[in-house]
Amino acid sequence: MWELYVHFSLLALNLAVWLVLYKKLDSPFRLLGWTLLLTALFEAYAAYLLLNKTRNLHLYHLLTPLQYVLYSLVFYKVLEGTIYRRAVILTIPAYLLVSGIITFFFQGLSEYNSYALSLKNVLLTLWVLLYYREIFTSLKVVELTKDAMFWTSTGLLFYSLGSFFVDGLMHYMLGKSFEMANAFFYISIFLGYLLHGTFLIAFLLEWKKTPYALERAKL
Repeated sequence: MWELYVHFSLLALNLAVWLVLYKKLDSPFRLLGWTLLLTALFEAYAAYLLLNKTRNLHLYHLLTPLQYVLYSLVFYKVLEGTIYRRAVILTIPAYLLVSGIITFFFQGLSEYNSYALSLKNVLLTLWVLLYYREIFTSLKVVELTKDAMFWTSTGLLFYSLGSFFVDGLMHYMLGKSFEMANAFFYISIFLGYLLHGTFLIAFLLEWKKTPYALERAKL
């Protein structure tokens, strides 16, 4: 139970900062906040179903493609290369199609959608690496630790790489060993903490760029 409290507390902190700063945020971080809001709504309902001993796996067959669309749009806004931006946009309908095929023909609504999750993680890892390539080749970011998008991308990179292995094994473990599946569940929870922790750092760095924060710093 404690892991749910920590999880939703981190989500709530992110959303609170996002709402306060919304009008002052650049479009990528507005989209990031909408992604978190969508995630919070779906996972709150999933937690409700879980606590009432009702299966909730069907929710992730819808949440996963929606998350991919929104995260991809974040990188579409951030990436500068025309080819990279076009690739991001083209994968959105392709991913939605493949995700639908997986749900209807391979892993139904009552199953853990590990194939769609793994594909999402691979593609998001690719977008992060393309972003890294641009910032390191152009040297447009001088202090990476003070750049909000760097923290956002780094969180997504660790989360996507870790989740790729966790999600890939979770479907197998659910049918073989509840204890092992439970262990992978807690690894997934930790990866979520890492992701939302880095997002919170990113939002706070964006807050420091606002006129109010700059005025406070001068006092």
